[in-house]
Amino acid sequence: MDDIRKNNIAGDGESQKHVHGRGFSGKKMMIPAAVFLLSMFLTACGDKVYLKDIKAADYVTLGNYIGIEASAAEPVVEDGLVDMYIQYYILPNYTTTEEVNDRAVEVGDTANIDFTGYIDGEAFDGGTGTGFDLTIGAHQFIDGFEDGLIGVNIGETVSLDLKFPDPYERNPDLAGVPVVFEVTVNSISRQVTPELSNEFVQTLGIEGCNTEKDLRDYVYNYFYETEVQNYQNTIETTMTNAVMSECSFKEPPAKMVERFTQNLKDVMNANAVSMNMTLKDYMQEYYGLDPEGYEEKFQTEALTAAQQYIMFQAIADAEGLNPTEEQIQEEVDSRVEVYGYESEAKFKESTDMEMLREQVMRRNVMDYLKENGKIETISTIED
Repeated sequence: MDDIRKNNIAGDGESQKHVHGRGFSGKKMMIPAAVFLLSMFLTACGDKVYLKDIKAADYVTLGNYIGIEASAAEPVVEDGLVDMYIQYYILPNYTTTEEVNDRAVEVGDTANIDFTGYIDGEAFDGGTGTGFDLTIGAHQFIDGFEDGLIGVNIGETVSLDLKFPDPYERNPDLAGVPVVFEVTVNSISRQVTPELSNEFVQTLGIEGCNTEKDLRDYVYNYFYETEVQNYQNTIETTMTNAVMSECSFKEPPAKMVERFTQNLKDVMNANAVSMNMTLKDYMQEYYGLDPEGYEEKFQTEALTAAQQYIMFQAIADAEGLNPTEEQIQEEVDSRVEVYGYESEAKFKESTDMEMLREQVMRRNVMDYLKENGKIETISTIED
C-alpha cells in the first residue's frame, strides 16, 4: 500500500491553520513580558519573596510617571472574520459521516476498498490493501487511481491501467513502471457539514443564541472583546515601558525572580498541556525555542517582570494605590464566579493570594497612569 501513495499527501497543514488574532497566521508568537502581569496562574509553593517582604523604594528610583503618552489602533473586528470563523471553526465541529447506498462513488466520498496491484501480471509488495478508506480527491494515491473509482458502485470491481510517476521518490525502482490495480469498492460514505440555520444554532446550547443573527453577534462580541483587550494591552505595555525607561533599578531579590520564572513556566506548561503537547514541543512549535533558548528567555522575562512589579509597588506606595480589603474580596468573588469554583475556600486553596494582591495593586497603578496619561486612539477607518 505504501508504494502507491504520493510523496505529498493531503493534510500538509495548510488546512489546519488556527486563528491567531485577526484571521489566519502562520507567524511565530512572541513571548510578552506582560504574560506575568496577565497570568491567572497563582499557585503558591516553596520559599518565595513577595513585594510585601521588601521596600520597593530600595530597589527602584522612580522617574516621571505623569502625562505618559501612549497610542493604539481602535478595536475593530475585520469584515468577514465572523462568517469565516463560523464556516471554518464551528460548523466543521459538527460534521457527521453518512453511509451512501443509492449511488456510485463521487469526488469527496470516502470509499472503503480492497485492492491488489500487478506488475507484469504478478502482485507486488506494497501494492495490496484491504478495508482501506480512501477519500476521493485527496490525492493520496498515484495519479489516476482515485479518478478511476469515480462512478463505481458498491460491490463492483474495476481494473485500473496506470503508471507510476517518474521520478518516484517513494520507490525509485517503480519509477515509470506500468501497473494494473484490481479494486473492489466495499462501501461508500460521505462527510456532511451542517448548514448554518436557526435550527442548527439552537442545538449548540449557547445561552441566548437561538438564531443565526444571535450566533453572529455572539462570535462578533468574542472577537471585539479580544480586540479591546489587545488595545488595552498595547496601551499598558507602552506606558509601562515608558515609565520603566525613566527609572533606575537595583538587582531585585533572586527569590522574587525565581518566583516569576516559575510562574511563566507554569503558564507555558499549562498551554502545552491544553494542546496535548510537551513544554519542549510547544515552545519549539510556537516560539521557535529549544530548551536552552526558552530557559534563557524565561530568566530574562522574569527579571523584567520583577522590576515592573517593584516599580508599580513604588508608585502605589507614593500615591496611596495599594489595594483595600474590599478590592481583594471583589476580585476573589469575581474569579470564583468566572472560573466556576464551588466555593471561595476552594479558590483560596489553589490560589497564591499574595500574588493576587500584587495583581490588584498593579491594576490600580495602571488605572492611575491611564487617568493621568495622554492616550490616543488611532482610527483604522480609511477616509
